Amino acid sequence: MPVQPGLDLCYNSGIGTSLPIKTFIALFYKHMGDNSMINEPYEAVDVQRIERAFKNMTSHSYLKQYIEEADIEYDIIFFMREILAGTDLTEDQKKEQILSALFVQAAFATHEKVENDRGSSPAEKKPKQLTVLAGDFFSSLYHTMLINNVHSTIIPVFSDAIQRINEEKMCLHFGENTSEDELMHRLALVEGCFFKNISAFYGKPELGSLAETFFLLKRLNREREYTEVKFLSAAAGAVHQFFEKELREKVKNWPPERTEKWLSDKISHLKKELYQQLHTFSFQQDSALYDRLLSWTAFQDEAEIK
Repeated sequence: MPVQPGLDLCYNSGIGTSLPIKTFIALFYKHMGDNSMINEPYEAVDVQRIERAFKNMTSHSYLKQYIEEADIEYDIIFFMREILAGTDLTEDQKKEQILSALFVQAAFATHEKVENDRGSSPAEKKPKQLTVLAGDFFSSLYHTMLINNVHSTIIPVFSDAIQRINEEKMCLHFGENTSEDELMHRLALVEGCFFKNISAFYGKPELGSLAETFFLLKRLNREREYTEVKFLSAAAGAVHQFFEKELREKVKNWPPERTEKWLSDKISHLKKELYQQLHTFSFQQDSALYDRLLSWTAFQDEAEIK
């Protein structure tokens, strides 16, 4: 039967309300391992323009021979678009701030690859050195992108957030957590501080809280993935140290039982929190960001709902 234009099709998610059908379809592709649907830009022209600029500025023929190209974190684009909506910035100026946020994320992600790769053979040495260099290069790009005087007031916001994230990552790396609450607080700061600062600067603190919940959920979900041998990131290492009582750089058959249970419990809790925030905050429910976030709140089984 053909779908009628404007018909409000929904899919019951098992949490008391229904998901819009396009969100359910996106979720289906996500669980099938096909991210093309999830990463398909809704505002195609603007997002593709940012994507092109990012790739042009981060691509280097020599680096390509040794390291992977920097990935684009599409969720950053959608969050930044919502944060910057309604400001006095021109579209080009918004693009510059969004690209700057992407460069910061690329720098953190690239440096994390170095932390997670403890190989020390001669063949591995050069790619590691170039990966460090690439991370520093991405970090410098955000300064270059904000050179326009109109961005002078946002630069300290970026810098303060980056400094705070680095400080908290060091505390995670060395296992300086005396309680579970302190551990969660640090993890949340590392994942959400950047967006909380920018959102507060533009008078939209609710978007900052939403970003903190969402990016922490993404991080814990990624760290829970099963692998035979895992080189621990600062986040994974801190969780492992707290619950397994040992500070390790590498763990076989990840995640251990206690760590897995804690991660699963927190992921379930964050899904519920994200769902509540989406329906508590004043938020445009017809926006691309809303659909992307809502797809993360669907539960896998009945046990998660309880």
